[in-house]
Amino acid sequence: MLTELGNRLKQAREEKGLSLEDLQTVTKIQKRYLIGIEEGNYSIMPGQFYARAFIRQYSEAVGLDPELIFEEYQNDIPANDKDEIPQLSRVKTRKQVPTSSKNTKVFNFIPKVLMFLAFVAVVAIIYVLFQNWGVGSSSDTQQDNKNVVYDPADTANEGQDENETEDTKEEQPEETEEEAVEEEEPVEEKPTTGTLTEVSSNSPNAILELKDTDKFEVEIAADGGNTWVGVNNADGDYYLNKELKDGNSETIDLSSEKEILLNVGWVPATKIKINGEVFEFPFPVKDVTTQKVTIKFVPNGQQ
Repeated sequence: MLTELGNRLKQAREEKGLSLEDLQTVTKIQKRYLIGIEEGNYSIMPGQFYARAFIRQYSEAVGLDPELIFEEYQNDIPANDKDEIPQLSRVKTRKQVPTSSKNTKVFNFIPKVLMFLAFVAVVAIIYVLFQNWGVGSSSDTQQDNKNVVYDPADTANEGQDENETEDTKEEQPEETEEEAVEEEEPVEEKPTTGTLTEVSSNSPNAILELKDTDKFEVEIAADGGNTWVGVNNADGDYYLNKELKDGNSETIDLSSEKEILLNVGWVPATKIKINGEVFEFPFPVKDVTTQKVTIKFVPNGQQ
């Protein structure tokens, strides 16, 4: 038997031409839970927290204002038990694995090898040029000597010119040039955090694209209250699907996935970082408290 709330939601769904299967695809809520909402049977759900979250998502999906629905049908909606911790399966959390130092040592060694090879190449080029210049100068000198006619007067003049040149050099101060050669220290390449761009958005749903990186790591924390977060891939497999208590956090490595859905039940108390960078929600936190963000991951070399 439908409750007043269930009848209102079902009527709005049918006006939009949506079946329960269509609504399940849009909201990612199982069909049996949608039927339970329309019939007011909340005992089949994981808990009161999820019942309220599912009602909010159902309302938004059929074009109703969740705040007005919660205010008008507060007697039909179960109270929120903040101490309730749902027991859900298929929760998979991966710990962050520290990066091996072997790769860092390799990257530090490569620039030194390249600098040494470059130095050897420069020395070889200078040596070849010097040899060619010496041979050419020797040949020119021999040819000039053959064409020279000895003149005692010229010898006397040359001696006088040399004396004048030496006197001039003694009067001029010697100039020294100091060349400072600074060795360039190899710069360690830092892993990029990637570029996150918005593809499309229609409140409360948004589609983003992460590229320019081979890493896709998400850190989710509850800050300022409890929150419910669901993280699943395109096949519907969940990495995270539970309520986070205030101060708790989860870190998930999603580098092997091509598409991920972040379903946040209470945005104001949810902080997210992607590859260490703070994630800004697509819609204003105060206006849209429940947001669903799809992130398409395009690793380097697959653009």
